[in-house]
Amino acid sequence: MSQSVASSISNELQVPNEKYITLSDGRQLAYTEQGDINSNKIIIFFHGVFGVGDSSLETKLYQEIGYHSIAPTLPGWGNSSPWPENLPILNYPNDIHQLLLSMKKNDNENLQITVGGGSYGTVFAQICFGASPHIMPEVVNIKSLILLSSFSPFKYHKEYTTGMSWFNYFANGMPAIYFPFIRRLMGSFMLKKVRNIDEAKVFLRENIFDQMDDEEKTKLHKWEEERNHPSGWILETMARNMYLSISKTMDGFNTVAYILHSDWGFDPKNLPSSPKRKVLIIAAKEDKIAHMEMSTYLVENYPNAELQTLDGGHLASFFEINRIIKNWLINLDKELDEQTLCS
Repeated sequence: MSQSVASSISNELQVPNEKYITLSDGRQLAYTEQGDINSNKIIIFFHGVFGVGDSSLETKLYQEIGYHSIAPTLPGWGNSSPWPENLPILNYPNDIHQLLLSMKKNDNENLQITVGGGSYGTVFAQICFGASPHIMPEVVNIKSLILLSSFSPFKYHKEYTTGMSWFNYFANGMPAIYFPFIRRLMGSFMLKKVRNIDEAKVFLRENIFDQMDDEEKTKLHKWEEERNHPSGWILETMARNMYLSISKTMDGFNTVAYILHSDWGFDPKNLPSSPKRKVLIIAAKEDKIAHMEMSTYLVENYPNAELQTLDGGHLASFFEINRIIKNWLINLDKELDEQTLCS
């Protein structure tokens, strides 16, 4: 295993400051990082479908609160190698173990880790949160889990289709398992729609940004303005990441349904309850992709879980997430300090 910056990858096919490690089996893991990289307080955040590990959206927050922010690119997306065939996805946390090992942050009793994710990234955050110590020894250092627009584990959530649209049912439900050509056809359609960054911008504008109501558009403009970004910066960034995510392979997209239905290595309700491990679930009332019923299932089954609901659709949390995460981590640090003093 080694840590490097891959000079063989064109700058046009990278997010800013992207780094890479070679894993023990020869696969490549791409990631970005920011904040206080020397801190023992770490947040690892996993992206969703058609995304990559890009930590550039918020450049000051984690430095201000003394956290090291790490954003891995999931297997089969962007510049991360596909997941090995026939290897259960419950082994994924070992990739994160190797990443932390490369940073020399795998053997520290003072390490405090929060894992989080948005949409499909919540699957990988949950897998890490519930990992076995022999797969990811650092699981004992994971103090909290943050889930935005979350997916539930279909293996245990038998009513996961409640509230699911027909489109998502065919894309992620049992039809995608029994008839894999459906997923491949959808992948081929996306490849034709997103052949470059400009086409990705058109796709996102038509299917997401033009669908926002006036309030969401106002929030988006305010978000860009507060960070001194020009109008359209978010659209440009998301379009670049979307194009990068499938520029090398469609393996990540093609395996989504299988991973949603696979064994994640644990049943949430059987995880041991500890006041030192907390779960925050953030859901949007009008989310048509990660519908409210899945978040409700999670808050009812994870120990020490709380639910925050937002108005709006699948991107509703985007405008609030930095404030929510900052407050969550600050309060978590206070609680852990108090527990340490009392122990």
